[in-house]
Amino acid sequence: MILRRLVSLVLDGSWPRARATVAAHAAAVRAGHAADVFLCNHLIVSYAGCGLLDAARRVFDEMPRRNLVSWSALISCCARAGRPELALELFARMGGARPSEHVYASVARSCAALRALASGAQVHAHAAKSGLLGASFVANSIVTMYMKCGCFDEGYGVFRALAEPTVVSYNAAISGLAASSRPEKGLEVFGLMKLRGLRPDRFSYGAALGICSGLENPNIGAALHCDTVKIGLDVTPFVGNVILDMYSKHGTITEAEQVFLSVEEKDAVTWNTYIAAHSRHGGHTEALMLFKNMLDTDVCPDDFTYASALTACAELSLIRHGGQVHCHLIRCREDTDVAVGNAVISMYARCGHMVLAVRAFDRLPYRNLCSWNTLISGFGKQGHAREAIATFERMKGTGIAPDSITFTGLLAGCNHAGLVDEGMEYLNSMSGRYGVSPGAEHVSCAIDLLGRAGRLKEAEDRVLASASRDDPVVLGSLLAASRAHGDADVGERAAGRLLALGPATTSPYVLLSHLHASGGRWGAAAEAWRMLRGGAARKKNAGRSVVDFR
Repeated sequence: MILRRLVSLVLDGSWPRARATVAAHAAAVRAGHAADVFLCNHLIVSYAGCGLLDAARRVFDEMPRRNLVSWSALISCCARAGRPELALELFARMGGARPSEHVYASVARSCAALRALASGAQVHAHAAKSGLLGASFVANSIVTMYMKCGCFDEGYGVFRALAEPTVVSYNAAISGLAASSRPEKGLEVFGLMKLRGLRPDRFSYGAALGICSGLENPNIGAALHCDTVKIGLDVTPFVGNVILDMYSKHGTITEAEQVFLSVEEKDAVTWNTYIAAHSRHGGHTEALMLFKNMLDTDVCPDDFTYASALTACAELSLIRHGGQVHCHLIRCREDTDVAVGNAVISMYARCGHMVLAVRAFDRLPYRNLCSWNTLISGFGKQGHAREAIATFERMKGTGIAPDSITFTGLLAGCNHAGLVDEGMEYLNSMSGRYGVSPGAEHVSCAIDLLGRAGRLKEAEDRVLASASRDDPVVLGSLLAASRAHGDADVGERAAGRLLALGPATTSPYVLLSHLHASGGRWGAAAEAWRMLRGGAARKKNAGRSVVDFR
């Protein structure tokens, strides 16, 4: 009788649950029932349900004997509470206790969370040997585990072996295949699901529409959108946000706007997706207006929202608006992600206010490589080479290794300031000292640097010795430097290599013509113009032959 009352106290919803659980636990100890397996199992579940997983673990550890329900309760609670490593540890300790379907499902989910493929494969083997793979929720968890570990064929194989797959089974397969190298296979599974008479739910449509976002053909996603309209899922944030993202990635802003307006109870993801849609296609003014409209709603901006608004201000060079966004960020969010802090630095730097950029940088509680690169690039683009170099030395002092973006900022700064020797020293040290291979952007910047100093032969040798010797941007930089200094020999060699690549623009022909004209070689200049007209004619004819209107 007393034991029954204690259990009812644990389950009583009229008290705050944590308080009721602690009271029941204390009463059980006083009444001498602290070792009762039935009561302890309820205490484990109740403590874990209150977020007191350590207390649940303590009850479990103090039990003199445990049954299968005890193990299953704590393992399941650990998996749900975001402690997958503890769930695996308990599973390994089960010893002679035979795991239930719920244990296998919970452990498989834990392996998925940890991307622990070896452990997950063992769970799969144990479940198959125990004859429990027939339980769809066990198989579904194993499918998800394989998919999240990148073993898509194995996951799909488990799915195919199911005698009666449920909607959840199909969702696990579709979601997993969406992240594979064959996402269109997920659409095939979605179609098979409908053919077998199962009704897709919001997770099914969300996964399938997510696949359509990456397809070149927008009609498939549009057809699925029509299906969601018929069953009323298009107005829900969960599905509507995916549709909105799909149209955004396809560049159909008009359709995206219609979806945005139709979504009921818009959440932060809805606003963020639509703001990003405008920014992605150059509508930075519209993105800022949307940010302002969002502030007038009950939806609170998150880190992504602020980063998008700051990026729009940077693109438009709106320092006043960017400062207002920054102030709003400081007022409304005490803890912000480092990515938002980097966006603040980038906004001030791109607007030319390096003092404010440095101040924002110094306020960051944590700095990653992107933080340092943003400040270095800001100094470099503003021509403050010495400050960029000093920041680079500070970064090295923290133990953070540079990447290619770091050197792009350094070389840009040296280029603007005319620091030829320093710039070439950084370029030469990239591979040997830092393990960063110079890319076309680095070589091109070095060519500009050497060209401004009139060291054209050295610039040409640098191009020929690099892996970017046939890069149009690099060759264009060499040709432009040759034209600036009137070096016809280097210019003609650069132009020859560049024109052999079939340039997509007329710039090489114009530069070559100007190079010859500046040296009084009018015949050669005229020949460059004839080459320009011939190339334009060929491009024109090639374009006209694509479609035949006869």
